[in-house]
Amino acid sequence: MEEVVLVFDEAAGEIFSEMRFAEFQQLVEQQATLDAHAASVVNAAYASVGSALVVHGVVLFKLNVNEDGFVDASFNVPLAHLAEHAGEGPDVGCGAVALACKGRCPVPWHAGSLWGPGEDGEEGVIMLIQKAVWRNRLGLQPKAHKETQGIDFASLQVQHQHLDDRLSQTIGEDGKVSLPRLITAHSSQLSDVRQRYRDDLERQQRAYLEQIRDCRDEIQQLKSALRHEQDRSRRLQELLRGEL
Repeated sequence: MEEVVLVFDEAAGEIFSEMRFAEFQQLVEQQATLDAHAASVVNAAYASVGSALVVHGVVLFKLNVNEDGFVDASFNVPLAHLAEHAGEGPDVGCGAVALACKGRCPVPWHAGSLWGPGEDGEEGVIMLIQKAVWRNRLGLQPKAHKETQGIDFASLQVQHQHLDDRLSQTIGEDGKVSLPRLITAHSSQLSDVRQRYRDDLERQQRAYLEQIRDCRDEIQQLKSALRHEQDRSRRLQELLRGEL
């Protein structure tokens, strides 16, 4: 299992930066700074990532950053513990994601350090995080558990990439649903269905034509055999009349 932290740009409604948990610990220990977010309260997300880069748990938490870009040294939110004990959140295609946020915190006294999704809702935020993890800019390589060994995760990754592409078409990089994108995606799906229908119809027509040709050939053979028998019968009748 890998652990990552994602920092949001609240104004743009998108993910501003991504880091491994070790890098985040350096921020908490004030060995690094968040200069771009100096003198602000930052919305961030902790995510536990399993095999095939599937997000299993998410904690939406706040970071107080001072004027010099240092994270508040008193930060003590047990992110891994909250993710492990969080209730089930949205399912964005790979199973329900455990979600701890403001309003659904498994440890009540830490709720004040968490934030809640806005107009995009829980599913929109989880989808934004999952898409970022699938892009894998951090080069994550989570190890498979024993019970998942033998599963073709390469195939799953291809499926996830396909899903990511489809999501980008309908949701977009900003993680927000767009009516024009939905209409375009729907039109594309209809076009695919029509093309499959036309292909199936053409295959059926070819099969019927083959059957018709076979029937015509058989009819011609029967007609030829019938004429042959008629000629033979006529000759026999003529022979019989000659003998009489």
